[in-house]
Amino acid sequence: MMLAVEEVAAGSHRLRRELGLPDLVFMQVLLVVGPTWAGIAARQGPTHVALWLLAVLFLFLPVAGVVHYCSRIWPQEGGVYQWTRHALGPFAGFLSAWNFGLWALLICASLGVNTAASLAYALGPAAAWMADDSRCIAVANLVCFTLILLVNIVGLGIGRWLAWFGTTVTLLVTALLVGLLFFHPGASAAHPHVAPQAAFSLGLPALTLVTVNLFGKLAFNGLTGLEQVAVFAGETRHAERTILRSAWIAAPGIALIYILTTAAMLSYTAAERIDLTAPIPQALAAAFDSGRSVSSQGLGALLGRSAILALALATVAQFALIVAETSRLPLVAAWDHLLPAWFTRLHPHYRTPTRSLAVIVALAVIAALLASAGVHAQEAFQVIATSANVCYGVNYLLMFAVPLAAGRRCGAPPHLLVRAGCVCGVLITLIAIGCALLPIVDVRDVTGVALMGAVTALALNLAGIALYRRGARRAARAPLHRGR
Repeated sequence: MMLAVEEVAAGSHRLRRELGLPDLVFMQVLLVVGPTWAGIAARQGPTHVALWLLAVLFLFLPVAGVVHYCSRIWPQEGGVYQWTRHALGPFAGFLSAWNFGLWALLICASLGVNTAASLAYALGPAAAWMADDSRCIAVANLVCFTLILLVNIVGLGIGRWLAWFGTTVTLLVTALLVGLLFFHPGASAAHPHVAPQAAFSLGLPALTLVTVNLFGKLAFNGLTGLEQVAVFAGETRHAERTILRSAWIAAPGIALIYILTTAAMLSYTAAERIDLTAPIPQALAAAFDSGRSVSSQGLGALLGRSAILALALATVAQFALIVAETSRLPLVAAWDHLLPAWFTRLHPHYRTPTRSLAVIVALAVIAALLASAGVHAQEAFQVIATSANVCYGVNYLLMFAVPLAAGRRCGAPPHLLVRAGCVCGVLITLIAIGCALLPIVDVRDVTGVALMGAVTALALNLAGIALYRRGARRAARAPLHRGR
């Protein structure tokens, strides 16, 4: 049955309702838009437009439909965890939250690599060593995650402004890249700009294994995440309306951002030479010709370098938001007695889950240091992406199963279009999980990297199942303890 508003309010456990519709719209853009995924699309070349449009039709819109359906019925802190728990049972709910948390931690492990790569492009060729230096990456991880922890302890009262900053930077950099499609600062009458290939093409790409691989990656990585703000339902005013509205408002803009940024990359870099670790900094550096001296570059080069640094800060803001939402999952699981009550302790003033935050940040730092130790940046990126996408795929399969399994017992049955969208979503997710095992970067051992990612995801899920069984036994005993 649909939960009463009073029950939802009680489930918030005294969290502050800091977020409104504009906050969630900006969070949607920041959480969904990732510069790396536009780089993956650019590997396809000019026919990336068709891939983006197909991805919007078969995955992006179905996700928005699921958010629309589920957020009205279960506007509770925890998002997909709550949806799957109510519709599919406690084990499915825990498995969803566990895999989402694993995805977040593995994605956070790439923060230092991305930051170091951005600094290398911003500071010019003399700083190229930073992109692959393990000590530089380690320092970047420690500094960034310390800032992320401090901001999240204060809470979403400040965190939401961080989301506004990150999204504003994303929009400004997108506007700059769109401008670079028409204005070429490194060109002159004697040396006009010659693009390595066309930026757009309305033609359909050839159906090859490479194309399917790229489609699976850009669709599942670039156009997923609209459901993530539902984690903050207990901290959102009028969550049952605000969450679904934010998804539909943000969706068209997100699709347009991806198409335009992909086109800008192709205007300056050959498709096969796109740097998947930092594709936008690469495009900006190429556009403003950062290889020249500062005195000869002028305002344009300084603008390009400033944009790269601003984008790096926006990436930190994005990861801060990911850490914030991930920290809510141990909190909610502890409310359900699946994790120790230790995780439920809130800061006495800011009302934030400080203990859960500390654990998530510590695990993210450990994962980041392990991922970058002795591995080339591209290989580290691929191992992280493989494991993360398998875990996120499990989370998405469970999420798409919710409307398919839900009936009148959960309120109004989902529309036929929502169900059809869920079937498409399941198929695309399965394709994406398979594609996650096929790297598109140069690695020394393709089979080893794929196997390492798959085995890591499997091992972590087995550990999660063991943890759930232990927590379920604790939850079964909890009523007895409360009755004594």
